[in-house]
Order: sequence, then C-alpha cells, then structure tokens
Amino acid sequence: MTGRKRTSKQKFLVFLFVLIVTGLSSCRTGRDLPVRGLKPMPADKLLSHARENAFEFNELTIRRINVQFSNEDTRTSFRANLKAVKDEKIVASISKLSIPVGRVLLTPGGITYVNYIDRNYFDGDYSYISNLLDFSFNFDMIQAIISNPVKSGIPELNSAVKRFDTTVEDGKYALYPVHQSNGSVSEQGRFFIRNHRSRPSQEVKNLSVSKMLFNPQSFALEKLVMDDPVDNRRLEVDFSDFSKVDGYDYPGAIDVKMVTDSDVTELNIKLRGLSTEKTEDVELVIPESYMRIRPR
Repeated sequence: MTGRKRTSKQKFLVFLFVLIVTGLSSCRTGRDLPVRGLKPMPADKLLSHARENAFEFNELTIRRINVQFSNEDTRTSFRANLKAVKDEKIVASISKLSIPVGRVLLTPGGITYVNYIDRNYFDGDYSYISNLLDFSFNFDMIQAIISNPVKSGIPELNSAVKRFDTTVEDGKYALYPVHQSNGSVSEQGRFFIRNHRSRPSQEVKNLSVSKMLFNPQSFALEKLVMDDPVDNRRLEVDFSDFSKVDGYDYPGAIDVKMVTDSDVTELNIKLRGLSTEKTEDVELVIPESYMRIRPR
C-alpha cells in the first residue's frame, strides 16, 4: 500500500467508524448480570425480546463523541458530534483540540466528505470508500446500526431463526448461526442491508455474523462479531456503560476492532448527550476554493 493510500485509508476509517458505531448512547450506569442458573433461550424468543428493545428515531443528535483511534501506523484522538434524519441523511462534524477538522454527509445516494485541514473534499458513491477500507458500506448499513442492528440490519434473524442457535457465554445469551456440514456459515447468517430507496437489494459480500451477545436482563446487544472467512477479516464491536434513554438501554461506550491481514484498527468511543428532539437542520457547505478528490 502506498503512503498516500494508507493516509487516506486512515482518515476515512476515523470518519466512517464514528458514523457506524454511534447513535446508541448516553450517560453511564452499572449493571450486574445474573450468571447463576442462566440457561440457553430459544433463538426466536431471544430475538423477540431483543427487538422489543429496538431504538426508533425520526431525528437524532449526539452532542459529544470522544474517540481514541489506533492502528499499526497511527495513534490519535478527536471529538465529534452527529445529527441524523431518518432515511434522509447523517451529518458528522469532527474536531481536534477544538479545531474543526472536517465534516461528513451520508445520504442514500452517496457520501460527501470535506477536509478543512487539506482544503479538499470527496463527493461520490460508497464504492470508493469501501475499496479504501476493504469493507462494504452504504447508508442503510450505517443507519441500521444507529437504529438497531438486530431489528433492521439483519433481516435473516427475523425470517430464519431456525438456522440460529443459542448458548450462554460469560453470563450473557449468545446467538450464532448454525454451520453447515462443510463448515461454512449458512446463507441465513449473512449480514446484508436492503436499500429500498434507489438501488436493488445488495449484499455486503462475505461479511457474516459469527456471534451476538445479549444482556440477560435488558436483552440489549453487548457484543457483535462478524467474520469474512474468504478474505480473512474480522470485525468486533463491544457495547458497554449502558443507561436508559427514552426508556431504552443504550451504551455510552463502544469499542471497535477491525482485523485484516495487513492491519489491526481499534476505536474506543465515549458518547454523551443524546437527544431525539427536533433541532435545526445541519447542512454541509463546500467552500468554492476547495479541490475535489478524484478516485483513482
């Protein structure tokens, strides 16, 4: 990988992982898990309880996001805030040492990224970013995780629960896809996002759910593990520091690890100040003097 491409990849990882794992937040609270006597629950019953805890929003604001980012070449920290309008857009503003660094706009049709430091911008579809990150992303995928990945992001969990099994792991309910005799993950274990607005259904290829861990009291999702056995990639997301927001349990801390053959990327995120009240609209303005980044 060239130095320029590695630098671009690091920048987009910072911005996009903030978007992917935000939206599930607020203040801190502790929770004691009843580990004694906990028995596996049928998959359909477990998922039914988890969907009851699903988060729905028309507008969402997160006022303070603190991020620690690291990979083999970089270690840094920054702050962000986010605003989302359901099915329309997600806007995130990023700063470092109180200095604005950039802003990202996601819509069903594409992504716009303005870099205030380098005075340039990118405006295009998700294929260029997916290629840089070696992971497939689109608007529906990000919104599903902001909303609730169990309810809207993994439809197979709703339609084919017989192909999933449950067990108890570390005092939590564990859900995982039943493997076929050849050792591959069943097709019902595939994670994909349907785009209902402008494009036919698309699959996030080769990315499969391998495990989901749920709190035995609230049934909130506490860990999500996804694997790509073809390209040897793994994505782990841990949710913790839960509190009640609008009657639902949300994590105020999210730890993300993405492992590939060439790199290990980690994000430690703290979230504060979530609101679902209507606020003033936030737009992304591109200064006329900024140069457009062209995919190669």
